[in-house]
Amino acid sequence: MHQFLNVTLAGFVQGMIFAAFALALVLIWRSTRVVNFAQGAMAAATAFIALALIHSGQSYWVALVVALVAGFVFGAVVERVIIRRVEGGPE
Repeated sequence: MHQFLNVTLAGFVQGMIFAAFALALVLIWRSTRVVNFAQGAMAAATAFIALALIHSGQSYWVALVVALVAGFVFGAVVERVIIRRVEGGPE
């Protein structure tokens, strides 16, 4: 029973992560008509920042907040520097 709960909860968590990535792709596509496949790389970068902070001795909550802020900043920079330049261009 314990293994069943672990596998079931892990499946739910993984499904929620996939759904969040899919939602992010759809939101960016609908708002800009540009497909941004950098979602995985940006998530990996913010996860690395959080993991580095946790390994350096910071608490989980501090690492979570810093990773969220870093993800916001990365996303804003990508939107302003890359997506805005190609938004009105030819397909």
